[in-house]
Amino acid sequence: MARLVSKIYGEALFDFAKENKQLEKMYEETQDIILVWESSPELNDFLANPKVTTDEKVKFVNELFLNKIWSGSAGNEFRLFKIDGKKGDDPKVLDFISIVIKKGRTKEIASILRHFSHLTLRSKNIGEAEVTVAHELSDDKKKALEEKLVSSTNFDKFLVNYKIDESLIAGIKVKIDDKVLDMTYKTKMFDLTKSLRGLKL
Repeated sequence: MARLVSKIYGEALFDFAKENKQLEKMYEETQDIILVWESSPELNDFLANPKVTTDEKVKFVNELFLNKIWSGSAGNEFRLFKIDGKKGDDPKVLDFISIVIKKGRTKEIASILRHFSHLTLRSKNIGEAEVTVAHELSDDKKKALEEKLVSSTNFDKFLVNYKIDESLIAGIKVKIDDKVLDMTYKTKMFDLTKSLRGLKL
C-alpha cells in the first residue's frame, strides 16, 4: 500500500513539475529535503507524534525548510535542518508536502520524493544503481563500472550509490530497480553450502 501511495503522489508531483517547466529546479530542491528527512530520526518522531496536530506539523515543516532551526523543548536543536534557503524556499514544493501531511501520509513523504526523483532521472534517460562492495573502489574502477553499466543498458548515464559491506568478503553486488546481480564471495559460499547440504552421502 505504501508503495502505491508513493507512486501515485510521486507521479502527481512529477506531472506538475513537468507541466510548469520546473522539473530541474524542483528535483534539486527535493534532494535537499530527502537528505534532511532521511538523516533526522528526530524529525520523523516529531511528525509521527499523535499529540502534534496536523496544522502544527504543516507549520513546522514550512518553517524548517525556509531556513530556520527548530529547538526542542529540552533545548536541543535538530541537526541538518538548516539548509540553503535559495533551494528550500519554493512554496510549490512545500505546498505539496503540506498536502501530503494533511492527507495523513507523512510517513511516505521521503519515498514519495524518491519516486519523483526516479521519474525525473528516467525522463532524462539516467539510470540509478546501488552498488555494494566489500572494500572502497578506486575512482578508476568506479568509472570503469559506470561505463560498463551504460554500455550494458539503454541509459545514457548512471547515478551510482556506493555502499561498503565488509561481510561480503569480496566481489560486487549491483541493484538496478528490482533486479540484483550478486557476484559476491559471500553469496557463492552460501550457495555452495546449500548445495552441500543437499548431498546424500
